Amino acid sequence: MKLKVTQIRSVIGRKEDQKRTIIALGLGKISRTKIHDDNPVIRGMVFKVAHLVKVEEIKEKKKAAKKPVVKKPVEKKTVEKKDTPKETTVKKETTKKTAEKKVAKKKTTKTATVKKTAPKKTVTKKETPKKTTPKKTAASKAEK
Repeated sequence: MKLKVTQIRSVIGRKEDQKRTIIALGLGKISRTKIHDDNPVIRGMVFKVAHLVKVEEIKEKKKAAKKPVVKKPVEKKTVEKKDTPKETTVKKETTKKTAEKKVAKKKTTKTATVKKTAPKKTVTKKETPKKTTPKKTAASKAEK
């Protein structure tokens, strides 16, 4: 008998041993499926992460004895080649009409006139000098 193990929940936020068990089962992404032999080792791993996986039991089918395949020889038919005309490649040539249409389109398209304006002058504020206060010295302190 075999076990079909499918991961149905993410391992984000799970304990490290549960993450490693999922990887050991050959899973790792949601809805990934693996088929394992049914043995105590696999059953133990599945039991450890039972809340993260879905398990189905698969019954093994008995293998029928294969009959040997006998291949019949295939007769090759010979076909006479007929004289086929050589294929010629056709180059695209621009006809006068298409060339005239292109020229007509160019003539009919209107060009928009754009008025040029003088660049705007940016006015910068004049920097006002900062008022500085004279440093108090020992002499000025004594005067007071």
